[in-house]
Amino acid sequence: MRRIFHVLGNLLALLAGVGLFARFVPPDMLWPPTLIALMLPILLLLTALFTALMIYRRRWGAMAFPSIILLLAFSVLGRLFAFGSSVETPAEETLTIATNNARAFKNDAWVAVDKNDVKRVISQLGADVLMLQESGADTGKNSYAPTILAAGPYFAHLQPDGRAIATYAENLKTIATSVKNYNGYTVADVNTSLGTIRFINAHLQSNQISGLAGKLGKDKNVQDGLDRAESMFRRYGQSARTRARQAEEILRFVEESPHPVIVGGDFNDVPTSYTYQRVLSPRLRDAWTTAGFGLGTTFTGPLPGLRIDFLMVDTTFTIREVKRFETGYSDHRGLRVVISE
Repeated sequence: MRRIFHVLGNLLALLAGVGLFARFVPPDMLWPPTLIALMLPILLLLTALFTALMIYRRRWGAMAFPSIILLLAFSVLGRLFAFGSSVETPAEETLTIATNNARAFKNDAWVAVDKNDVKRVISQLGADVLMLQESGADTGKNSYAPTILAAGPYFAHLQPDGRAIATYAENLKTIATSVKNYNGYTVADVNTSLGTIRFINAHLQSNQISGLAGKLGKDKNVQDGLDRAESMFRRYGQSARTRARQAEEILRFVEESPHPVIVGGDFNDVPTSYTYQRVLSPRLRDAWTTAGFGLGTTFTGPLPGLRIDFLMVDTTFTIREVKRFETGYSDHRGLRVVISE
């Protein structure tokens, strides 16, 4: 039994190691590491517990490989658990940005929320630039666009026809849009109190596995459960490859921008993923890891504990504070960031 326990502990460490290197492995070459990266926090925790037990029992051979994995994990520790802090010194000019997957402004019962409630949430944010994903249509009697425009200092918004990604600001210039159904990204140059800034609003390819994940363990027989799991893995692999391509396209807009850049939105991927690694170019910083504290979980659906919503800010700016916010109508916590020069 002791040998089996040691083997299992080292297998956990091996899986954690695969998850650590997921950020370097393009999903179109090999996608399973990206899936393992979703479980990396728990894998590292179990590896740490196993290593501590081996140290206590003085099983030096059994703890060698897990110890190496834990040392390698220090390179991403700040992404998984932030130790940042807010900037207290005053600034002459600040800019507030917010992002949120609005889930079409539907509550948990999938009933449209009152527009006055949406207006209250948006007004309280006080965001100069607002980036929404799954924002619903921008025309028609059920559209929330007029409500949002009236809730903030917004005189313009970018939302491709029939699509659900919307950026609201005082004024903006459209640079590019690449949106299919609910997923994709938009690029706009916005004149702000801090100068012209390029805003990239991203809702990268959805995994489309939340519903399947919520039904795992409820199947009538083993074969149905295996079929469900196989479908989940296949969909995740396809989605991961699409996100990687979208990340490459976004990176090009970041690198070619003549202005400072802010990238925000729902990435549908975690901080240890290839997608995150590609978007986070040297000129950007993750606002949560810079000024936040803790896990920073943003997704509250059937796969809890995930940080998949981000605001990445150009290094020319100071990230003064970052906070998550609840809306009452989404399965995503939003992010609100205050920056200055």
